[in-house]
Amino acid sequence: MFKINTFILLFSSTFIFSCSPSEEELIMESRKNMQTENYKEAINYLNRVISQNNDNAEAYNIRGIAHLQLLDYSKAKEDFSKSIKIDSTNYKPYYNRGNVHLESKNYENALLDYNTAINLRPNNADLYINRATALFELKQYDAALEDNRFAIKLSPNNHIPYLNSAKTLLQFGSFNKADSLLNLSIKIAPNNGENYYWSGFIKINTDQKEEGCEDLIKAKNRGFQDAIEAIEKFCNE
Repeated sequence: MFKINTFILLFSSTFIFSCSPSEEELIMESRKNMQTENYKEAINYLNRVISQNNDNAEAYNIRGIAHLQLLDYSKAKEDFSKSIKIDSTNYKPYYNRGNVHLESKNYENALLDYNTAINLRPNNADLYINRATALFELKQYDAALEDNRFAIKLSPNNHIPYLNSAKTLLQFGSFNKADSLLNLSIKIAPNNGENYYWSGFIKINTDQKEEGCEDLIKAKNRGFQDAIEAIEKFCNE
């Protein structure tokens, strides 16, 4: 959810450090460190960018992502807000700040930021997927379903909106429709444990206990931890 674009480093390390690096070169080094999940080092490079130019919106946005990956939500939100203040036409810091609000369970503010991001970039599937999550948490299930449907149109090979639609339909007790969507999600992402967890949930609740427990075991084997408790509760009797 918090990925940045991949950039190829165009300058050798010797060249970068043998003279005073430019803002662009420092940002490229920060991106290189982001790609290797060396977020603290990325922040060091971005600090240098900002010390050179306090109005570099891109540097604030990337530094905010690094802080978010380090779970420092306060600093992340501050950086995204600074990026927005400098350039309010870029959808990325709104989306990223929405993610901070989402992780902080501040769903109404997340919704506001996702709305702005979608107005600026109306054909990005990730924006609708995350807005649907905020809507789900606010119990606006019909709106969440609509966002996931649109995300599927924009990105039909992304399993997440199928999975999230299925979880939303379960709020209405629509087991058959949810199961159909989970089958599509499993086809796209057969190694995702959560797919099998909810498939097992449906089967156990529709008198298919043996098949449901098989799915829960698949979920456990794919690393979905919630399946362990479900197996103990429903399958070890």
